[in-house]
Amino acid sequence: MNIEKTELETTPSETGVKERVRTKDRQGPDRPSEPPPPAPPSEPPAGPDDPKPPRRGGGFLAFLSLLFSLAALALAAWMWWQAQAGESAVEAEAMAEIARLEANDSELSLKIKQVRDEVDSLASDGNVTAEFEAMQRRIRADGEKMAEVEQVMREQMALSRSLQTAAESLQGRLLAAEATVTNLSTRELDAGGELDLAEVDYLLRLANERLKLFSDPEAADQALEVADMHLAALDSPMYLGVRQEIALARQSLDALEMPDYLEISRRMDKLQAAIPELSFIADEAPLEPVADEDEEGWWAKAKSALSSLVTVRRRADTDIQRISLEDKDYVRQRLWLQLEIAHLALMRRDTRAFRESLLRVEETLGAWFDPTKDGFDGVSAEIDALKETAIEARMPDITAPWSMLRTLTNNPPVERPAAPEGPAAGEADTEPSPEPEETSEIEESQG
Repeated sequence: MNIEKTELETTPSETGVKERVRTKDRQGPDRPSEPPPPAPPSEPPAGPDDPKPPRRGGGFLAFLSLLFSLAALALAAWMWWQAQAGESAVEAEAMAEIARLEANDSELSLKIKQVRDEVDSLASDGNVTAEFEAMQRRIRADGEKMAEVEQVMREQMALSRSLQTAAESLQGRLLAAEATVTNLSTRELDAGGELDLAEVDYLLRLANERLKLFSDPEAADQALEVADMHLAALDSPMYLGVRQEIALARQSLDALEMPDYLEISRRMDKLQAAIPELSFIADEAPLEPVADEDEEGWWAKAKSALSSLVTVRRRADTDIQRISLEDKDYVRQRLWLQLEIAHLALMRRDTRAFRESLLRVEETLGAWFDPTKDGFDGVSAEIDALKETAIEARMPDITAPWSMLRTLTNNPPVERPAAPEGPAAGEADTEPSPEPEETSEIEESQG
């Protein structure tokens, strides 16, 4: 409060002097002093009776300024501390990176030193180009050796082929010598032995004929069995190969699966027995319409008068399909004969003729008989099943025993006899011939 009073009690003259001093301090000591501004007109001093109002708030402003100064100082100190901490972290990272680079540099220097040492060792051992050329020469030498080995292998292959050819030629000569020895030994046989060999030859030929011409594997197997018994009775090791071939032929015959011809024949006999039970198409005559009683007038009299002059007939499709009893018997006989032809084809093991005969039977059934009647479906299904039945088996080749026996006896093989023309073959060739005549007769009856 004393200070305030002192400041308030200063005169205007003192205030002007202070302002001049401050201005001089701001301008600096070296600048020439300017003349002071003219003093304001002096006012009459205030009397003791004129009190001035006291000035308030100056201390509060000073206190606020002090607080702001302290806050700014603290903020500056905190920022300085943060800057120092960041610089320390960056410096630490920089030092770590420098250490890593120095380690890498040392490692790289070590590797460079090792490479230089290796180069120096190579230079001390000799010229690298000379070593490379020597290695190339060794590679060329190895290639030449490989070519020589391949040439030797080709020569060995050619030699092996020539040896194989010579072995085959030698085997042929051995067979010829064996045949010669066999011929000499057979000359010493007695008449009974020659008859036995002739019988064995006949049995082997008979087995081939029964199998090839008549498709009878059972008879062929029996013939082979009897031939083997005769060869066993001769008790000669010369015919051991023939007996082995006979055993192989019998094994192939045992493995053969033959169709059951008796069962197929029985099924065809049932079909022939079912023919009389089949019904023809339009077998029942249509009912005649009953005349109305109204027609019993003048119109009936007129028809009776004109009936002697004009004959009117109505013909329907059912009348066209109706046939007489004689024609029905003829169609049934034709169907029976077609099945009989299929039966003959079965006996001859002719698959093509067997199926063609069944197709003709199927056509006759569809053309003349009523499919809606009883018995038709069963006959048709049985015919379809027979068409899918295999009646011919693939026969094996059993000519090896006979060929070997002919070779051993030094007799050239003769041609196989042709198929005998027996009555069965004649019937098979001549019986199907009447079929075209039957077809033509049926067509005439239909016309």
